[in-house]
Amino acid sequence: LGMPAKLGFVGIGVAMTVAFGLYTKSLGQPLLLFLIIVMMPLATTEIGTDGWITAIMEGIAKQQGFHAGWILVYTSAIMLVMRFFAGPIVHNLSPLGLLAISAVLAILGLGYLSFAQGAAIFIAATLYGFGKTFFWPTMLGVVSEQCPRGGALTLNAISGIGMLAVGTLGFPYIGTLQTKAQQNAIVEDKELQAKIPGLVKDGKVVPVTEKRIYEVIPYKVIDDAAVKKLTSTLPPADAKAAEEELAQTKSRSNQRALLDMAMFPTFMLVCYVLMIVYFRSKGGYKPVDLPHV
Repeated sequence: LGMPAKLGFVGIGVAMTVAFGLYTKSLGQPLLLFLIIVMMPLATTEIGTDGWITAIMEGIAKQQGFHAGWILVYTSAIMLVMRFFAGPIVHNLSPLGLLAISAVLAILGLGYLSFAQGAAIFIAATLYGFGKTFFWPTMLGVVSEQCPRGGALTLNAISGIGMLAVGTLGFPYIGTLQTKAQQNAIVEDKELQAKIPGLVKDGKVVPVTEKRIYEVIPYKVIDDAAVKKLTSTLPPADAKAAEEELAQTKSRSNQRALLDMAMFPTFMLVCYVLMIVYFRSKGGYKPVDLPHV
């Protein structure tokens, strides 16, 4: 679609929102809007990472002798088991306390996972697994307790927004973080640069193509065709060896993107702390009770 069509769809969405506001004669509940904003990086942290983790860890996992898919299986198993114990945990910590602790664990887990090797990979995955376990259900619990009038419609709406956010923005953006990590690794690899003259210039990878996500988020990807032109000047054996080494460097460097992905739970942690401070100023976190009819 061209830019006019995209702007047209945006205009339709804005018009529907304004019309609904005029019909209800209300700007809505600010806390719900805040929770919706938090739900977007939450969905990306959990579902986006799970969707990419096998591809991201493929290079290092292959080097360590196991399939990267086991990381996803392991963290999902943690989530499956721990959610059976969610009740006592949330009652002891409070929903916002549990969410804040989960965000800290997710930050530590993703950060550690970005450079871990060997058995440490599963130690880091344990931190991330415990972190992501309670995100989604606890957030829905907070929404149901603070916005009870919305009922099931509100819960489904905020879940849908989270799913849409990770599908339309989260997944593509994580992809840009990986290509950024690849280029940084190539810039640091002097031996690879010596094997492929012209690959890096002035501290930047030269054979790149600029792209955009929905015409808004610009990023650069390594142009494989342009790299092929650079290696075509080399003897066939050297060209093949250089291309294989470049592919391995790109695959292994994807792991570094996990550190950048920790920005999502970091943002969430800030939001949860702000909510904790807000509710303490009002006497503590309490569910909203609907008046009996």
